[in-house]
Amino acid sequence: MEKKLLVITAVCCCVLITSVMAQTNAALIAKWKSVLNEPPPPANNLAARNEQSKQKAQAAIQLYRNRKYNEALAVLKLTEDPAARSYFIRDLGTSGASAQQLIHQLTIMKDRSVRRAIILCLGGFDSTAITRAEQRSLTNYLLQQYRDEPDPGIHSAIDWLLRYDQEGLHPRKLGWHQNDVLQKIDSEIANKIRTTKNWFCTSQGQTLAVINGPVNYMMGTPDYEPGRDKTEVEALHHEQIPRSFAIATKEVTVAQFQRFLDANPDVKNLAKTAGLKDPSRDGAWMQRLGLDENAPQLFVTWFEAAQYCNWLSEQDGIPESQWCYPTLKEIKEGMTLPGSCLHRTGYRLPTEAEWQYVCRSGTTTMRSFGDAEELLSEYAWFSGNTFNQRPFPVGQLKPNDFGLFDMYGNVWEWGQDLIKSYKTGPKDSGWVDRDDEQLVVSKDFKRPRLGGSYTYSADYLRSGYRNEGYIPDERRDNVGFRIAKTIE
Repeated sequence: MEKKLLVITAVCCCVLITSVMAQTNAALIAKWKSVLNEPPPPANNLAARNEQSKQKAQAAIQLYRNRKYNEALAVLKLTEDPAARSYFIRDLGTSGASAQQLIHQLTIMKDRSVRRAIILCLGGFDSTAITRAEQRSLTNYLLQQYRDEPDPGIHSAIDWLLRYDQEGLHPRKLGWHQNDVLQKIDSEIANKIRTTKNWFCTSQGQTLAVINGPVNYMMGTPDYEPGRDKTEVEALHHEQIPRSFAIATKEVTVAQFQRFLDANPDVKNLAKTAGLKDPSRDGAWMQRLGLDENAPQLFVTWFEAAQYCNWLSEQDGIPESQWCYPTLKEIKEGMTLPGSCLHRTGYRLPTEAEWQYVCRSGTTTMRSFGDAEELLSEYAWFSGNTFNQRPFPVGQLKPNDFGLFDMYGNVWEWGQDLIKSYKTGPKDSGWVDRDDEQLVVSKDFKRPRLGGSYTYSADYLRSGYRNEGYIPDERRDNVGFRIAKTIE
């Protein structure tokens, strides 16, 4: 009889404990959901907004670990302030969450912004969370998506996950070893006619993301943004880009620029004479910085970047009537641009308005991943993680949602147009991105430098950062470029 009572008592205790645990768990789930629904602090209270974003990310991770996948992954939908999303991406892999469920969600998810984020999340898991068999199966799926997925953000997220086995000098948590396979796919689809995809590859292997226009956005920065110039150089204003265009997802590399120099020995010799340390891939300056052929090209002038664009137009079979610059020998001090450059479909440099729009990639925060400097090392090579020593191969850090890598840091990037002066107020609040009225390119008129570099601090690495630019024949060891073009 006593044994029977003990058994009954034990069962009752287990039921009671289970009931209490269920109630406790339900209360916690309700609490985490309420955190996700909290309204944000005022836009100018950046510290409070960032702290709340961290809390939301942690609440979403807890919901994910308790199998509330729909509620948890809702935080991965791209919004104007993506900070909670960015913290979730960074922290999920070290939280003890299931990688298997994340892989499953990737295969069934329809929302493309969530799918981009899931792929980036997978980079946070190590070999204890993803088995070799699971990795092989997922790799096959992702390689097929890399070839066929029309979204450039997903395409670049896969590129980031699979191509490199290290970031800078440090190994990744899990190596995927797919660089050679990705290069083979790139070569197979190079210079093919674009159909339903919002990205394409040039004959030289660059991937360009397509932006369907016209687009409208707020260019510049609010007056409370840290690091903002106190003058009106970054004045917040409405900007319209009245065309569709495409922009490279990566900066032009040493290997890509070297092929242009090899094909144009006169340009190569002139560059050496003019002070380019040594444009070859075996140059002393590359050895000094410890760079390889996947590093961004440095020491390039605006004129040489324009020459490269014309050469690429020729390589891709674009008619000369659509080239955006004069002949190779005419691209020099005092040259005159065609008045219809932004209407032509040849390769060119991006305008400052185009560059800032794709840098923001749908966000309104200081950076495309949020405001916090602590997240910057996930996306940018700057003085805080390079210690002013060197740039790193393009595409090793996370891309933004439009699929663009290294928009902050690594190297400054040349812009196409003249430096414009924006003002705050009704009269000058609306601008349209058109060809400049002044078509002469000379040292009297500076061109934009965009995005910061490996030698600059976080204050310079902001989507809306503007400066006085450089004269077009200037050479710097932290200046390169990326290509763009107008789409018909």
